[in-house]
Amino acid sequence: MTVPTNEPRAGRLLRAFLVAPLAAPAAYVGALLIVDTVRRGLPSTRAAADLVVVVATVGLPVAYAATVLTAVPLYFLLRRIGRATRRFIWTIGAIIGTAVAALLAPQLRGELFSIPFPWWAGSALGVVSAELFWRVLTAGGAALVPDRRN
Repeated sequence: MTVPTNEPRAGRLLRAFLVAPLAAPAAYVGALLIVDTVRRGLPSTRAAADLVVVVATVGLPVAYAATVLTAVPLYFLLRRIGRATRRFIWTIGAIIGTAVAALLAPQLRGELFSIPFPWWAGSALGVVSAELFWRVLTAGGAALVPDRRN
């Protein structure tokens, strides 16, 4: 699917930009909880809640900053050149996620605690956010024209 000349409504686009950054920290917490459950068994409710708070405290501001500083301008550039397709949006999400992971990884290692955040995890989280962005943007499909290439 591509975004045609009858572009999505401003409200839908705003919702997509507001909701998509929530996906990265949520997916990160989910993955860590799954890994922890496999390794050690089901974590306590308190431990899971603490993880959510720590990841949200760091992850939400970073995800929204990455969205505002890079994803928003790149989306409008893609749309302007007629390349605002799912494939290109996923690619941009992966690149942004990888860059964020590379920038943050050294700061997330400390004496008190460390948060693992390799480049491939950043890339995957970028794609997850990009997919949520795409789904919110194309919800209902009424404003979009199918593209058989994707």
